[in-house]
Amino acid sequence: MIERMKEIRESCDTKQKEIAEAMGISRSTYAVLENKFNVIPLKRLNDFANYFNVSIDYTLGLTNKKQYINSQPAIDIERTRKRLRQIRQENNYTQTKLAKFLNTSPSVWCDYERGRYLVSTTFIYEFAKKFNVSVDWLLGKID
Repeated sequence: MIERMKEIRESCDTKQKEIAEAMGISRSTYAVLENKFNVIPLKRLNDFANYFNVSIDYTLGLTNKKQYINSQPAIDIERTRKRLRQIRQENNYTQTKLAKFLNTSPSVWCDYERGRYLVSTTFIYEFAKKFNVSVDWLLGKID
């Protein structure tokens, strides 16, 4: 899923240690994330995207557009929860139907829509692909 992390880092001639320090994690933890052995938490993915001034959508391989005009650095959990619900409802999906698609429980999805937790990277990626929406938009980074 993290299609371009290594490509972005190497194109900027940045060492794993440098980006790991900027993200507040160890180099070995970063290496695991970059090599797809683990799913990167959205907070860390946002740190990565901000460091290299690229969109999350680009990093995930959802678009070839590297940047968005007026992109905000922070994830807006309130906007995220509202937008997740809005898109789900516009597409006539119940929480149960969406949870089944994502292979999770309706209560987990409900917690995301209530803003109790930030949605997982895997789920927001699959959600964005299914409904053809931007992850950066879902996260409130762009309007």
